[in-house]
Amino acid sequence: MVALTHFTSRSRAVPSFGWVLGILLVLTAVRLIGLRFSTVDLFFDESQYWAWSRELAFGYFSKPPLLAWAIAAAERVCGSTEACIRSPSPIFYCGTSLLVYAVARYLYDSRVAFIAALSIALASGAVFSARIISTDVPLLFFWALALLAYVKLVNEADRRWTIVLGVALGLGLMAKYAMIYFLLGAAAAALVDEDARRFLRTPAPWLALLIAFVIVTPNLVWNLQHGFATFKHTGDNIQGSGIEFDPRKGLEFFASQFAVFGPVIFTVLLAIMFHIPGYEPSRTDRLMLAFTIPPLVLVTGLGFVTRALANWAAPAFVSAVIVVIATMLRRGQWKWIRVSLGFGVVAQVALLAGDVMATRVHVPFISNGDVYHRTLGWRALGERAGALARSSGARTIVGEARDDEASMVYYWRDQPEQVLAWQRGRVPDHQFELTRALTDAAPEPLLFVSQCSGTSRLSAQFAKVEPLGTIEAPTGRKTERVYHAYRLSGRRGPLRPLGGCQ
Repeated sequence: MVALTHFTSRSRAVPSFGWVLGILLVLTAVRLIGLRFSTVDLFFDESQYWAWSRELAFGYFSKPPLLAWAIAAAERVCGSTEACIRSPSPIFYCGTSLLVYAVARYLYDSRVAFIAALSIALASGAVFSARIISTDVPLLFFWALALLAYVKLVNEADRRWTIVLGVALGLGLMAKYAMIYFLLGAAAAALVDEDARRFLRTPAPWLALLIAFVIVTPNLVWNLQHGFATFKHTGDNIQGSGIEFDPRKGLEFFASQFAVFGPVIFTVLLAIMFHIPGYEPSRTDRLMLAFTIPPLVLVTGLGFVTRALANWAAPAFVSAVIVVIATMLRRGQWKWIRVSLGFGVVAQVALLAGDVMATRVHVPFISNGDVYHRTLGWRALGERAGALARSSGARTIVGEARDDEASMVYYWRDQPEQVLAWQRGRVPDHQFELTRALTDAAPEPLLFVSQCSGTSRLSAQFAKVEPLGTIEAPTGRKTERVYHAYRLSGRRGPLRPLGGCQ
């Protein structure tokens, strides 16, 4: 904090790249150590991504493949512990912050670059997601790399950056399809900047798009071979429960951006976007805003008619931080810069401590005081289901919900009892129903694990349905998830979809 105070003062000291590199490396090391001591179970999405990494492919049911590849690489280095699986996140964030430094240094100066890099690293959204493994993390890295290549190409004649732009766009799309927002940013930039318009009249952007297309083609082929599963899932995910105007959801998404960006950063961003007196953007500011406003406006509008999760406009965060820090430094708002960075440091310390004590954290004055309840209980489910299968002689463990199947696959990994998914409907609903579907070839008896206590749908397909009691999976000091376990044998014919709870 001494270094931060020194460089966020009114002095003329200009921080060197060595300072920002050193601070980011220390922060990354702290985050990696924090993962080692975290008691937070892998969330079922994380377990699912790990399962994908054991079945490397060019696509998966709900996401492109890059994150699974990153996890596979990490596992080869340090094993399959929760800390190792999550380790790419802080490393990617370190790289993203360094790329933001490069963009801000090129467009503004080294002081803007220094504060922007630290602001990216310590933004509340980054502090939160650096401790989990998710598709947003590599997406932001390749977005920042694409942004660096783009500003170089717009302002210089060195076309070698064309290859960098194409590779960044392609790998960004292989991380998450939200990388497509970058094209909206380039189009918006062309509307407000003559150099950006001139750039679109050169071969460079079209060559970059061709390179990106070549990189993403294997994923397109995979989707073609699997009925465009990822595209359909993405569309269903956006549509949610249907199209219906609901201002509450749009406002909820808008409010969530104060947490994602950080309250100071997002407040100043709004002042710039709405041209509050004293916050009028410069030409360079407008270039950065072109990559910020389209995702925010698009996803906010989506939130008013269907739903929008807080992270869906995450790419806007990269250029937003750069333009906000540049504006605040021009206005000499050192106090608010310190407040913003200080808020990030406090959030980082709080989450590091909370993750270590996750199983013991309980806040009595809120409705569900076990604040980690969504991310706990998954280890207990996997290990206890596996132990019950072993003791009951079951040769196959079967689930009916993606959440439970993913956790049992991870926490009962490398054991002789395989974990399979019993398809509920006529068509697969997630990756496990594609690659780990329960079939007639599964060895009996089966251990069926479900939060549904009904047995009529089971007895319709198996002659013997033996209740084995419940599996309690604690999700904190005072809460738990309860599962019902059954030993199934004597298949009555070809297996049919399970259907809903009966």
